[in-house]
Amino acid sequence: MSQRRQVYQWFKRIAEHMPLGKWQAFGLAMLSLGVVWSEHSWLSKIAERLWMFGKADTVERRFQRWIANPRIDIADCCRAWTKWVLSSLVDAEQIILLVDLTKLSDRLDVLMVGLAYRKRCIPLAWRCLPGNQPWPERQVPVIAELLAWIAAGIPEGCTPLVEADQGIGNSSALMRVVAQRGWHFMFRIKDTTTIRLPGGQVVAFSQLVTRGRHWSGTGTLFPNSHPTLAHVRLLWRSSMDAPWCLVTNAPHLTHHPYARRVWQEQSFRDLKSSGWQWQRSQVCQLDHADRLLLALTLAYAWVLSLGTQAIRAGKALRRQLLRGRHRRWSVFRIGLRYLHHLSRIRQPPSMALFFRPALS
Repeated sequence: MSQRRQVYQWFKRIAEHMPLGKWQAFGLAMLSLGVVWSEHSWLSKIAERLWMFGKADTVERRFQRWIANPRIDIADCCRAWTKWVLSSLVDAEQIILLVDLTKLSDRLDVLMVGLAYRKRCIPLAWRCLPGNQPWPERQVPVIAELLAWIAAGIPEGCTPLVEADQGIGNSSALMRVVAQRGWHFMFRIKDTTTIRLPGGQVVAFSQLVTRGRHWSGTGTLFPNSHPTLAHVRLLWRSSMDAPWCLVTNAPHLTHHPYARRVWQEQSFRDLKSSGWQWQRSQVCQLDHADRLLLALTLAYAWVLSLGTQAIRAGKALRRQLLRGRHRRWSVFRIGLRYLHHLSRIRQPPSMALFFRPALS
């Protein structure tokens, strides 16, 4: 299948799932596949890889108009994108949503909520905010907005688990936002945080656990300011510089699911220096950056889908793609190698999304 035909097939998928007009959907198909083929986020470099659609300067101007188009509403797109991703997810025991903040130099701050997936994270909703200056909104309301966008695509009867590190999770307001949705949270908070134990004693988390030990219990967090009842999981392994001080509203949860939170940091690396070179993007205007990230996200998800297909295809294919055990490689790198392999043997890639979590 020629690259031109791939664009048209990808366009049909996008038009089926996303709330975009014909030319908006076609522009997104071109831009997202161009990101994959160029492994870059510069519009000029992407345009050079799409020579089959015209001169590079002409295609670049087309992309500039696309990311500047105010009729492409990022909230509507994130709602539809969440539905598309979750409808493509097979055999998921639990939906884990990771909340984190990343920076593009001093130009942009990006708050993102994504789906934990095979030691990576599929972006579902995001907001680009001004870097190195006060935001127009406070952090918790922005995250609440992103969770509201995602909620429209959550299957009925599913209770997601929301995870965040202490830079975001040390907030009773955010805990209330998640709990009011009927969802579970597991946040890491500071070890200086105080808790009122059932006996009435008020102590800091740092007083309850020492290196090499763990502690579990229930109590009232922030007793002197915003009292919040929560279940506490403290873990300080010998290999850790500091303890995990985890709080949750789900009494059945242990500390184990929190290990997935770092997956989002791995995906930020894929979007940046290990993949799409997002940190080198010259798009700085906030709404433009939101739309560029939509294209980067679709490109990333498609490669993760290809990586999933390659892993599940069996050992024979993996031996052609990789040296050693495939667990040494991320699903993202496997996806890129699989795409190059298909191009070499002149076999068309699947343009459908397919996600299936690993067994462990």
